[in-house]
Amino acid sequence: MVNPQRKGRPDRNPGGGWGRLCLVASLLLVFASGIPALAFTSTTKDIPEKAPDRWRIDLGGFRADAFTEASLASADKGVGAVINFEDLFNMPSSRSVFSAAASWRMMNRQYLDFGYVALVRRGENVLQQDITWGDIVYTAGANVSTLFRTQFPYAAWRYDFLQVDKVRISGSAGLSYMGIKMGVAATGTFNDTDGNAHTGDVNREGSINFPVPLVGLQLDWALSRTLALRMYSRFIYIDYSTFRGGINNRAIRLYWYMTKHFGLSGGIEQQSIDIKQYVSGDAKMRLRYEITGLATYLSFAF
Repeated sequence: MVNPQRKGRPDRNPGGGWGRLCLVASLLLVFASGIPALAFTSTTKDIPEKAPDRWRIDLGGFRADAFTEASLASADKGVGAVINFEDLFNMPSSRSVFSAAASWRMMNRQYLDFGYVALVRRGENVLQQDITWGDIVYTAGANVSTLFRTQFPYAAWRYDFLQVDKVRISGSAGLSYMGIKMGVAATGTFNDTDGNAHTGDVNREGSINFPVPLVGLQLDWALSRTLALRMYSRFIYIDYSTFRGGINNRAIRLYWYMTKHFGLSGGIEQQSIDIKQYVSGDAKMRLRYEITGLATYLSFAF
């Protein structure tokens, strides 16, 4: 059996450097705005000034460039060979992603943030080599279909630890629920890893359903009465019991409010997941997953 490897793509760490980029850019923006050192003066001015910020709602999405590597194996038989879904299963690497976010400013410095991102991709291909997924060895020449579905609801409490006339910097603590489903199916006769034959529709699925705490930093900067820049990074790494891995969400958005309650926003967004090990029942999984793209939103302010 050939160990499948992804082709034509240099090895990389999903999202590497993005967090540092956001941090450095945030510091540069703070200094560029002319904030005096230790100026922790409170302000209630909206950012941008034209739009109220009791409630902010963004509805839209982005065209994502996706990268997916995963393995599924029996928990007592190691972690299994890592498979690249785009290369081996002809799964589309570019797809539209639905995204929504809301923020409630419940006090002068305190907020509740909510978010949701969902993506479904399917692929189909004739295998050029044997692969093992779960306990099944899918042989070369088989016509396989694949499914990769993700959804990430998010909620967090956020606090402004710096407020000045045009800038707010805040920290957050929240929870994202990872809902991931990945499956491989084919019709025919295939052996499992113990040598037993399986005939007909042979389908093996793995799922990751795990709540992940996230901490974050956010910068909001009013460029004018109608324009504002927002940058954030939310991240965590967990090594506990059946789960070992990390998640990182990042974005840079420009907001333009054409009226008091309505505007447009857009920018660059990225979500990356690197799970070294996840054990659920008798299954063991690994996953490296990243989506990056240019996002556009309808933005509402109340």
